Amino acid sequence: MVSKHILIVDDDRVILTILAEGLRDLGYEVSTAVTGAAALELVKHNAPDLAVLDMRMPEMSGIEVALALNEMGRVPFVFLSAFGDDRVVREAAEAGALGYLVKPVDIPQLVPFIEAAMARGLEIDRLRATAEQLEQALRIEQKTRTAVGIIMERKGLDRQEAFDLLRARARSRRRKIAEVADELITAVEDMNQTLRAP
Repeated sequence: MVSKHILIVDDDRVILTILAEGLRDLGYEVSTAVTGAAALELVKHNAPDLAVLDMRMPEMSGIEVALALNEMGRVPFVFLSAFGDDRVVREAAEAGALGYLVKPVDIPQLVPFIEAAMARGLEIDRLRATAEQLEQALRIEQKTRTAVGIIMERKGLDRQEAFDLLRARARSRRRKIAEVADELITAVEDMNQTLRAP
């Protein structure tokens, strides 16, 4: 089984060492950083399955690191903090954290927490992928309908006949219907712009 890669970011070196060694003993691949900047540099070269971020660090807070991770591309993260007040928890949630634990944290407490967070992260990735596929399918459907409408108007055909003609053109060119539809729409738009030009 491939070991899961955890990045731990904490300016407290004692906590960092205890957590990192404990996770390594359980078979995790662990990277550590004592600053947000160092953590972001590590992520550029080897993105983790999960980042465990201390909320309050000098120079760059855990929230700032989390926002940078979001911009770099979907590295899931959780927060550890010595503070558990509502405002801090709300900030963590707004930043997109998959979880929040109040220090002190021990390994038996941390492992189920990070496993649950990684499972949630994978679920969110699957949902995003599904949403993107649906959006793509809707865009293709919309282009196809538009192209069918153009053919209906130009050729005086009903909807099914126009779709059949579009499909036949795609087959004859060994292209996808969406590609032929897109070309037709672009050609009509270009022609309309030419006609509007003075």
